[in-house]
Amino acid sequence: MEEASAQQQSSAFPAPPFYFQRLSKLPFPVLALEPPPPVQSGKYWQFGRPFDTQETLATLEQQGCQQLYPKGPIDRVKELKKLNHSAIFNFLELVHTLTTTPGEHYKRVDEIRMIFINMHHILNEYRPHQARETLRLMMQNQLQTKKQETEALKRTCADLRSKLSALRALKEQRQRSLATINSSTVAPGDSDVEMTSSPDHQTQDSKASLVGASSSGYPGAENHIDANSRRTMDRLMTMVDSIE
Repeated sequence: MEEASAQQQSSAFPAPPFYFQRLSKLPFPVLALEPPPPVQSGKYWQFGRPFDTQETLATLEQQGCQQLYPKGPIDRVKELKKLNHSAIFNFLELVHTLTTTPGEHYKRVDEIRMIFINMHHILNEYRPHQARETLRLMMQNQLQTKKQETEALKRTCADLRSKLSALRALKEQRQRSLATINSSTVAPGDSDVEMTSSPDHQTQDSKASLVGASSSGYPGAENHIDANSRRTMDRLMTMVDSIE
């Protein structure tokens, strides 16, 4: 094994490592594997580090740091201002130390580092409140978005209803127009004449009756003389019937 690894290291184009054979086909389908249940209590390992299921902010003592502000309930804003003033004062002391005794600057650096650790710890205590406020804002934004989408749907539905009503009215007008055409093309007492006349005369009479009906000004007659208009109207009425 060592000889094979040595050959791979000395080769300009080494072969795959010997352990790639372990990554071949498994004796069972991988998709059939069930993931382990989530850990409900205790600790779990992730990226080589143990984590507790109950996420709590560790104290400064647990982190091995000195707490510079008093224990118990405190005014966080007041303590943050004190620590900020201390950081500025220690920075000035660090500058003075670097100008006088540069070899002793480590002490001031450690003090400034500890001050910032305490400030970050106080700020981290606001994280639960920040999470609640962030969640509240997200829910408000989602609610506002849903209201806007609902209003847009209502406007679209109202527009569709108005268009359907117009199509229904157009359908009724077409039916009335067809009834008017049928009543105007066949006049009382002309049935015997039409029966005895030739087909050519009947065709000419029907065309003349349509032209006379259109010139008489009955409602909607001009919409049914053209064959293309009839086909378009039939398609529209079919759509209305399918929607209904």
